[in-house]
Amino acid sequence: MRIRDIMTKDPITVESKTSLRDAHRIMRKQNIRKLPVLRGEKLVGILTYDMVLEASPSPATSLSIQELHYLLAEMQVEEIMDKNPVTLTPDTPFEKALALGQNDRIRGFPVVEKGKLVGIATHGDILLLLTKTLGLQEEGVGITIEGLGGRLGELKDIISIFDRHQAAVMSIMTLPKEGKKDWLVAIRLNVKDGSAIVDDLRKAGLQVTYSDESGAS
Repeated sequence: MRIRDIMTKDPITVESKTSLRDAHRIMRKQNIRKLPVLRGEKLVGILTYDMVLEASPSPATSLSIQELHYLLAEMQVEEIMDKNPVTLTPDTPFEKALALGQNDRIRGFPVVEKGKLVGIATHGDILLLLTKTLGLQEEGVGITIEGLGGRLGELKDIISIFDRHQAAVMSIMTLPKEGKKDWLVAIRLNVKDGSAIVDDLRKAGLQVTYSDESGAS
């Protein structure tokens, strides 16, 4: 899956000389928290709602309302924006974007192609795609299997049990357990009751450590 599949195309933008007051007004009216900043057609930064709040005077200030409005009207976006935002291309894998967001605490990525801004992808967009990919919004059963060690080849045996029960696999993840030569396999099945499947997995000698039944909210 690529960023082009989840990004917001033709995002709302502001010019670098836009006043902070106007940028704040745009964010509130459009219910957005991130604004790519352009100078002409060139991306020169990104402005977030948190940046606007941090730049705004404290409620405890002695300035009058008129002075506050004047201050916000005079301050320009380019004075507080992030001038070196991390960007993605439309073909960036969403897994890479997710890792960047987690490791660098980045909540929004301008998407640039051939030097031109073509979209924006927020951390929320990426997590929503991950949620859909894992089938977490659909009715189903989650099963976790441990103790496979290096025997990931046994996945075919696990799948055959699912096939026998006509259980469609919505997602399957294999995760190494730190400090151990073992793997954890997390599976989500499109069934209402997984008890018979869990019984068969255990009869096959598999260590089923967790199972639950849950539907989409």
